[in-house]
Amino acid sequence: VAVVVAVVCACVFVADGHVVIGRPKSNDSLYPPVVLMHGILGTADKLMTVGRWVYEELGEDVYVVSMEIGDGALDSVFMHMDQQVEEFCASVYADDNLRNGFNLIGFSQGGLITRGYIQRCNKYPVINFISWASPQGGQFGLTDTFPSWVSVLLHGTPYDEKIQNTVSLAQYWKDPYNINKYLNASTFLADLNNERLVKNPQYKANVKSLLSMMLVYSEMDEVVSPSQSGWFGTFKWFTGPGDNGVVVPLQDQLFYKLDYIGLRALDESSRLAFGTSDCNHEDHPTDACKHVFDEYTLPILSKTWKDVHSFWKEIDHPFLHTTNNVR
Repeated sequence: VAVVVAVVCACVFVADGHVVIGRPKSNDSLYPPVVLMHGILGTADKLMTVGRWVYEELGEDVYVVSMEIGDGALDSVFMHMDQQVEEFCASVYADDNLRNGFNLIGFSQGGLITRGYIQRCNKYPVINFISWASPQGGQFGLTDTFPSWVSVLLHGTPYDEKIQNTVSLAQYWKDPYNINKYLNASTFLADLNNERLVKNPQYKANVKSLLSMMLVYSEMDEVVSPSQSGWFGTFKWFTGPGDNGVVVPLQDQLFYKLDYIGLRALDESSRLAFGTSDCNHEDHPTDACKHVFDEYTLPILSKTWKDVHSFWKEIDHPFLHTTNNVR
């Protein structure tokens, strides 16, 4: 049974751990629904402020839901990323409000879970994907409270089978001193980024179906390392983390040049965009970072269903040929 409370003129419904802001049924909205996914050690209610922004800017008819996986905080650390993606997919498919498509915002680790939905699921299609301060290119380095040499001394330990199957951070740990171990032992990111010899063509096809992808990284990020991982940047082999690290930009990587997951196709059709934030990592879903939302996210969420259908017809989107399309 949903619990209903009023918060800042918006209705908040809590059901199965998910937080819905706005009307539970918004089929007549001018704008597509918006789905939010929190980061590691977060919970769905941590993104209520973001939901309020959407509600206030786009009106009361827009449907906004902040997803929860398991118990949130603990499962975000100890549940395997593959399972987190599977549960996210199941949660989306259980919400009939999303069946005609939706916009998707992933914060921090949530940006990887949400990209996992796009590449591996996407029966209810993502229209625009917005990644906030997410380690899309992998993580190598701990928070600023640890000296950079600590990460180097780990020397491939995150690729131990038990750790890979236990700690979510290890599953997107990309060690530039142990690239072969990463490619062979990573149980999540190496697959998601299609970096192994055998590629999954569906990953690329699903990404190419997006109207747009917006990648936001923060120059002030003290958690994601390198911070440019938010733009799919990654440390050059045998460098990093910290000030001695050399970051290879997305466009200089084989990952981009050979278009492993479709980012080059998006870029060449002007559907891949890059935003720069001046917020600390944990501030992105708070009022302290509303200006970054206004600059990079709100214009994308402001695209109407008319814009979406025009684009889908232009590219002959697969969703137009499915029985799920009832709008």
